[in-house]
Amino acid sequence: MRSGVLMIDKPAGLSSAAVVARVKRALGAQRVGHAGTLDPDATGLLVCLLNGATRVASYALEGRKVYSGTMRLGVRTSTDDMAGTVLEECHDLPTFEHVQEAARGFLGISDQVPPKVSAVKVGGQRAYKLQRAGKDVDLRCRAVTVDQFEVTAISPRNIGYRIVCSPGTYVRALARDLGEKLGCGGAAETIRREGSGHLSVKNAVALDQISWDAVVDWSMLIPHVPRIVLPAHVSMDLLRGRTAALSAVDPFIGSLPGEHTLVAYAAEDDRGETLGLLSVDATRRVAFELNIARQREG
Repeated sequence: MRSGVLMIDKPAGLSSAAVVARVKRALGAQRVGHAGTLDPDATGLLVCLLNGATRVASYALEGRKVYSGTMRLGVRTSTDDMAGTVLEECHDLPTFEHVQEAARGFLGISDQVPPKVSAVKVGGQRAYKLQRAGKDVDLRCRAVTVDQFEVTAISPRNIGYRIVCSPGTYVRALARDLGEKLGCGGAAETIRREGSGHLSVKNAVALDQISWDAVVDWSMLIPHVPRIVLPAHVSMDLLRGRTAALSAVDPFIGSLPGEHTLVAYAAEDDRGETLGLLSVDATRRVAFELNIARQREG
């Protein structure tokens, strides 16, 4: 069974889990996961990992995120977006110059409290599930980094935005906190993920375009990592966890320039392809990082 990465341009109205289920059905994959949850009303890049590629999810979560959309000022809601219940409205709105100045104040590292209706776990349970069950949750703040927070004027109540931020940053929380800083309240109106690390929604496919032809090799998640091709029998020994096979890797590692902490390996034979990662320490000693898959085409 093939392993790989499928980039989906998620539409509004579907949860990330629902998209994963649709991908699994359409491709008949044994395992499908995703890297980075998108709210049901959010759109844009959702990185789906198929079969053995689910084991490299941590690499897909790395890198800055890029979001765009609109925020509404003068409103406070139960979910920090316009899908929630409006709790309060304010008609004393700031000038756009004040909005720009306030947005610049979020640049750099700051503490952010996630929305109460979020996927953050509290005592092993998702915060949004606890909230829906009528249990109030107290979420801890977390350090986030905002590299870019550009705003454009649409109307006195509505502003457009483009944000570049660290993983784990909530756009809804930024909209809420921007509104609080301005003294009028704020909520996210639309959210679109344009990019994640070096991945772009421009290369994603729509739900009706899901196919194996759109699946790309898992190594695209780590383009900076060198790749070596090993003899099939060595690769199979590694896949089976035979540490003695590591000595057979030395000639291939030695051919790489410089020092590398991570190396992807691959081998093909008439039964398919073996994929995995090895780590190399400062003394050029090789150790297992993880085995990805033994896969067949189709």
